[in-house]
Amino acid sequence: MKRTITDELAPVFCPRSVALVGISKSMANVGYQYLLSLQDMGFPNIYPVNPKGGELSGVKVYRSVKDIPGEVDLALVTVPREAVPEATRECARKGVKAIVLFTGGFGESGAEGRALEEEIVRIAREGGTRVVGPNCLGPFNPSAGMIPQFILPRERGSVGVISHSGFLFYYLLLSVADRGLKPGKGISCGSDCDLTCVDFLEYMGQDPETKVIVAYLEGIRDGRRLLQVAREISPRKPIIVLKGGHTEAGMKASASHTGTLAVPTALWKTLCRQTGIISVESFEQLLDTMVALHNLPRTTGRRVGIITTPGGLAVTTTDACNELGLEVPPLTAESQRQLAGIVESVGTSVNNPVDVGMIGALAPEHYVKESIRIVGSDPNVDMLIAAFTGPPGDDDVKDRKTADILIQEIAATGKPAVICGAIPKGWPRGEFRFLVQSEVPVYSEPRRAAYVLARLAEYSEFAL
Repeated sequence: MKRTITDELAPVFCPRSVALVGISKSMANVGYQYLLSLQDMGFPNIYPVNPKGGELSGVKVYRSVKDIPGEVDLALVTVPREAVPEATRECARKGVKAIVLFTGGFGESGAEGRALEEEIVRIAREGGTRVVGPNCLGPFNPSAGMIPQFILPRERGSVGVISHSGFLFYYLLLSVADRGLKPGKGISCGSDCDLTCVDFLEYMGQDPETKVIVAYLEGIRDGRRLLQVAREISPRKPIIVLKGGHTEAGMKASASHTGTLAVPTALWKTLCRQTGIISVESFEQLLDTMVALHNLPRTTGRRVGIITTPGGLAVTTTDACNELGLEVPPLTAESQRQLAGIVESVGTSVNNPVDVGMIGALAPEHYVKESIRIVGSDPNVDMLIAAFTGPPGDDDVKDRKTADILIQEIAATGKPAVICGAIPKGWPRGEFRFLVQSEVPVYSEPRRAAYVLARLAEYSEFAL
């Protein structure tokens, strides 16, 4: 019976035992940091390995992998480059199911490094051992106690994270949490010498706990397989990718960083169109899009209803929508009639964009709420942007109540909606303190709000 990718990668993401090969009692040693973090998570079977033996943090240190009693699912290898082949050989002979190579200086460093990398893969495969890396930080999975650093989120979540860069892997894990979501499975895969980013993408695509996948990639070793895997996953869950190395200088930097082959930009864009991968150009766009696609329902079209309090936001939000391929259609006569009943001040507008004026900023719990209800039920509107500022002053009870009212009204529309909170620095945040804690995405300026709806529309069209 053929093993599934879930079975194949279980030792990486859900190991029952972990060997830390090359550990030393130094906070600069990645293996030692892993030991302390695994202990803190209550991970049961940890086997430090160092030729000197002894004890670390109350745990016996084995002189060799072969001395470890019982089976080893995963080995984290932190020895110097020249010692990696022998460490790999020991792991393969022991029957270790997978190894993570933290060490760098292989395929990315030239011909000698590439030859050494190929030797390591050959040794590992002879023993049926799979390799993650080299030049990587390995897996992250709170539900299995696999957290390599104390600073990383500890609660299990639904965002999958893949990164060719180790530092950017940690950056993404922490940034996902900072945006109010929780990372679930994650992998820093480095140079992809054996197991590749496509393997990990396939795994997360089949993982029932993963709802959205975000990735920082520098190159693809098997574009044909990525095409097949991403095309199968995309209709079920979004894949959002920031690809490094899209300029000539960036491609050279990528080659010396991970050794993976950068994909030319034109080819990458074609691949994304064919697979439904959502390609972004910055970490801000990646995180903004992640929140929107994680929290919002799919849209049935590109028509946006805009509700604002300052008139300037009506103009700039409309511009952003049109520039990004969204439509701002006129509302029906019935919607305009209903809006005229609540928006009576001079200088307001009951067409799309709807401008409820200063009175809307002073009492959003009524004017913005009613506008959301009316515009949200308009048959000409598929999505909503509410762009407003709240009244000056912070009142916890009133602000929380206002936020709850707006959140409930947005939910009642059943349509994707985002909020643009255009709040100057130093201005009281009012209800926005509580809105950002909800599942309604909140962005600081119109173009960011319009951008995520454009990406939602693009994804929804592919996933139909």
